[in-house]
Formats: sequence, structure tokens, C-alpha cells
Amino acid sequence: MHIKLIANPAAGRGGKRVIERVCAYLTERGNTVDTFLTGKRGDALKAAREARGRVNLIIAAGGDGTINEVVNGLAGSSIPLGVIPLGTVNVFALETGIPMDPMKACEVVLNGTPKKISLAKVNDHYFLLMAGIGFDAHVVYGLDLRLKRLSGRLSYIISGIVNMFSYSGQPLQIELDNGERLEGYGAVVGNGKYYGGRMSITPFADLERGDLDICIFEGKRPIDILRYTWGVLRKRHLSYPDVQYRTAKGLKVTSSGKNYIQADGDIVGSLPAVFTVVKDGLMVILPERGAPKP
Repeated sequence: MHIKLIANPAAGRGGKRVIERVCAYLTERGNTVDTFLTGKRGDALKAAREARGRVNLIIAAGGDGTINEVVNGLAGSSIPLGVIPLGTVNVFALETGIPMDPMKACEVVLNGTPKKISLAKVNDHYFLLMAGIGFDAHVVYGLDLRLKRLSGRLSYIISGIVNMFSYSGQPLQIELDNGERLEGYGAVVGNGKYYGGRMSITPFADLERGDLDICIFEGKRPIDILRYTWGVLRKRHLSYPDVQYRTAKGLKVTSSGKNYIQADGDIVGSLPAVFTVVKDGLMVILPERGAPKP
């Protein structure tokens, strides 16, 4: 095969060394590998777009942010995507059962099963896993990227604590495709079930189902945010009377105030937003047995 390997050398530990091993593994098995190393945000998206029609397979090696960019460059193409997890959290690998070990992930890329999954879209941006509006997007917006590189997942916790008491919160108006209208101060739209690791805010979401799960939080006070977080950790949040859960193929979200949107862990804009789903929108190479049960 002719493979385009799009890799983030800053992802994880020993990024460049691991990427060299991955490239050697693929080449030794008779493949032609064109490696592109990202240097800044947007590089992976551009590289994926430029590779369309020129290769048989595109591999994204990095964290969820790198994978998200490659997906946005690949969406609408019939070229399959392989994933080698290298980053901080690698939620997509958890979601699909792709091994965290890079060399085992290489084996999946070469011997796994091409499978169609759904893509979600917010305005003109595709995402694989989830999008958030409200406090979680506020946390991502305020994230210190240098701290993220040094401490990984801990940086999100630190940002959450720092931003909790400065968060003012603006009400959201949410309209589902069936006409139902809901309100709240935070919402997570899930194409997959996992969020930031093995936590699950939209536990019934499924990459293959072709619709979106929406979890709406009606409170905005620090005590509410702490209660919701505790509920998610204990898998009890859906029993709370001020948490609503819906399934839809599309929705619109508006607000009279400023509200950022994060998708797969990166800020992608602000409200208003239209969310849609593209069933079978992406071909991904997955392990033979598929994803493990949560």
C-alpha cells in the first residue's frame, strides 16, 4: 500500500522515536510510507486534504486533537483511516478498542477490519467523539497549553478548579430536530460514549448508530458543577432531576451570551451552532473483535 503517515512528534513520550519505529514497521512489511510531522495546529488537516486521491491509506499518529484534524481533512473521502494513539488521553482508542501500544496498533492498521462509523458535525467542523458547550468548553478555552504538554490530563483538572469560580454561565436554548425545546447552562453532544478518558457523560452513544446523544445540565453554580462531576464519576448523573438526556439526529443551540464550543477537546468556535450526524461518514480500520464493552 501507499500510506500517508501524519504524526504529531510532540504527542506522548518519545514521540519522534516511536514514529520512526512505526514507519520502519510499516515499511518492512512492503508498504510505501510518506511521513509528515506536524508542527502547529492545522498541519494535520492540511496534510490529510493534500493526500486525498494520492494514497491507499491515511494513518493518524498522535492524540485525539491530531486524529480530529485528520478526520476533518479526510471527511467525504473513501480512503480508510488508521489510528496509532500517542497522545495525552486517546479517547478514540478507548472507544474503539484500538491498542494503546503503538506497535500493536500498527498490527491493527495492517490486519484489522475496515468499518464505517458515523461522524458528527458542529457547523462546518467534524468531530468523532463529543462536543461540549458551557463549563467544559470554558475549561478548554482557559487551558494552558504549556501545562498540558507537561502534565497531560492533570492540566484539565487544574484548569477546571481555576475557572470554576470565575465561570458566569450563559443560558442555552436547545432545539432538537423533533421540535422539542430545552434549556440549560451546559450541554454535551456525544457521538461516542467516552469523555476525557473512561468517564461517560453520554453512556448510550454509539459511533455506528447514526444519531447523537445529548446530555443537558440545568445548573451553573460551582456546587452544581461539583455535583454533576461527582455524578458522572459515580455513573449517577442521569438520575439527577436537573439533568436531561435526549437522542436526536440534529439540534440547534443558541444563547444570548458568549458560549464557546469544544469538540474532541479543542475549541472550534462559539454559538450559535447546528449539530448534525453523517451516518457511515468515515471508514476506520478497527480491531477484528471491535470495541470492548464499557
